[in-house]
Amino acid sequence: MIRIIIAKHSSAVAGVLSSVSILSAAVLLTACSGSPTPNYYTLASKVSPLPSSKVRVIEVLPVGLPDRINRAPIVIQDAAGKSKIMENERWTSTLGAELRDNLSAGLQQKLGAVDRYNSGMVGGKVSYRVATDFSHFDIINTSDIANKNVEVSVAWIIKRNDPNITLDQNSTQNQQLACRMTFTQPVSGKNNQIQDIVSGASSSLSRVIDAMALSILSLDAKTSPNINGVICS
Repeated sequence: MIRIIIAKHSSAVAGVLSSVSILSAAVLLTACSGSPTPNYYTLASKVSPLPSSKVRVIEVLPVGLPDRINRAPIVIQDAAGKSKIMENERWTSTLGAELRDNLSAGLQQKLGAVDRYNSGMVGGKVSYRVATDFSHFDIINTSDIANKNVEVSVAWIIKRNDPNITLDQNSTQNQQLACRMTFTQPVSGKNNQIQDIVSGASSSLSRVIDAMALSILSLDAKTSPNINGVICS
């Protein structure tokens, strides 16, 4: 009789544990199915080659970017400066890495040059090192919530390195150029969806690439740059 009671008690406990396990699994599945899958985006600048370019080697360094926007989630700010981090709308890498990689790819295509920063290429040819600092690359909600802008403020320094001249000859004259530009790029599209924002950011970067390429050509030709919207010294 005692054995029968114990057997029935054990069976009841096993049933309760089984029910708890099933319930826990159901809760876990519900929680997982309720988590949205992040969307990933990358910048895609559009540039046209410059046939007149004689530049063959560049070196695009990692860009400077404020910590508030140098992250993988896309950050949108309102007119008052409040930031909204879009955790489920993300760049494929940090924004700083996106900017550097696209600057490199765009300048290589624009100038017909090779970026030796990650290529392992050694010296021997004249090269142009590009150091870039973005103080702003901000996606801004205007007072009209339906409209957004990309606000860009960027400065860059280009240094010419010619291994064929001596240290005495390699003065700073005609060997370095500092430029900066600031502009606002409207985000087109009826609904200003994330895809429209990414497109606007890509167009903004294309403008920067065009200006940088022209400034590199000016330094290569040892002429004073005359680039619309850009100040160089």
